[in-house]
Amino acid sequence: MQKKVIHLSETMPGMLVAEPIRNLDTGLIYVGENQELTADTIRKLENNGIDEIKIYVNTWDDVWKISKDTKEHYLKCTETAKRLLNQIAYENIIDLVAFKEVKENINKYFNDNYKMIGCINLFKMADSYTYTHSINVALLSTLIGKWMKFGNQAQDHLMLAGLLHDIGKMRIDKSILNKPDKLTDEEFEEIKKHPVYAYELLQDNLEVPLDVKVGILMHHERMDGSGYPYGVYNENINDIAKVIAIADAYDAMISERPYQKKRSPFEVMKLLQEGVFGKLDGKILLTFLSNIASYYIGTYVVLNTGEIAEVVAINPSCVYRPIVRVQNRYIDTNSDYSVHIVDLA
Repeated sequence: MQKKVIHLSETMPGMLVAEPIRNLDTGLIYVGENQELTADTIRKLENNGIDEIKIYVNTWDDVWKISKDTKEHYLKCTETAKRLLNQIAYENIIDLVAFKEVKENINKYFNDNYKMIGCINLFKMADSYTYTHSINVALLSTLIGKWMKFGNQAQDHLMLAGLLHDIGKMRIDKSILNKPDKLTDEEFEEIKKHPVYAYELLQDNLEVPLDVKVGILMHHERMDGSGYPYGVYNENINDIAKVIAIADAYDAMISERPYQKKRSPFEVMKLLQEGVFGKLDGKILLTFLSNIASYYIGTYVVLNTGEIAEVVAINPSCVYRPIVRVQNRYIDTNSDYSVHIVDLA
C-alpha cells in the first residue's frame, strides 16, 4: 500500500495511519499503525503539536474490498497470459483452449464490477504491462458490454477479443515493442501491422467467432477514418472493435509502460472526453466514462493547490471534474476552475 507524508491540516477522518505517531520525548504512542483517524484523534494530535503524519492513501483493498483470493486469481490469470503470449512469440503457437480457460476463470472469479476495477488499478508495473494489459482490456471490455446492455454472448465475445486483441504484437521485434524512446517512422509502421498479424494468427481457427476476429483486426480503426490498418470509419467498424478501442486506450493511459508514465484516471477521463472527439464511438465512450468515474468515489486525490482531497461525487456533465472534500470544505471542481485534480494521492 502506498504511503504519503501529509501535514496534519490535510488529514481527514477515515484516513489510515501508516506509521505509529508518538511523543518523541516520552515515547508515548498517540495513534498506532493501521489505526483509522477520527475527528477526536486529529484534535488530539493537533493539541500535542504534531505537524505531519504518514498515512496510507488510495488503499484499493479498502476502496474496492479486494480480497487476497481475488488478487491471487488475478495474478494467476496474468501469469497464464504471460505464458500463452510468450508461446506465440517464441513458438508461433496459439493455445486457444488455454485462452478460453482464462476467459472462464475471469467469468468465475471476477463476478462483480468492484473486483474488476480494483484489480485493474492495483497492478501497474511497467515490466508486466504486456501481460496485465490483455487481462485488463478483457475485464474493461466486459464491463462496457454490461453497461451497454449487450447480451451474454456479445459480452463473452468481448472478453475473448480483449484477451486476444494484442497477440499480433508477439510477432514484432521486442526491441521495437519495449523501446523507451520515440519510435522511428519505420518502427511505427511495423507496430501498426499488429492487428493484421493477430488476424492472420486467428483467421483459420473455426473456434474463434468471426466478429471477434474482425473486432481484433479493427480495434485501432477510428470513427473519423484516421485509424489503421485500413482507415475504415463509422458503421464500417464492428461493435467489438469500438469497445476494445476504448478499453485499450483507457488501460494503456493509466498504466506504467517502458516509454510512458502512467496518468491518473481523472486525467485519462479528460483526454478521452475531450481529446478524442470524433475518433471513438460517442455513445459507447460516454457510457463508459459515466460508469467508470463513479468507482473512484472514496479515493484520495492531490489538487493543484497541493491539498489532499477525497472524491465524494461525480459531475455527470464532466466526469473528470468531481466534487471533492478537503476536511469540512466541499469543492465542485466543475464550478471552480481554479481547482483541479493533478494525481491520485
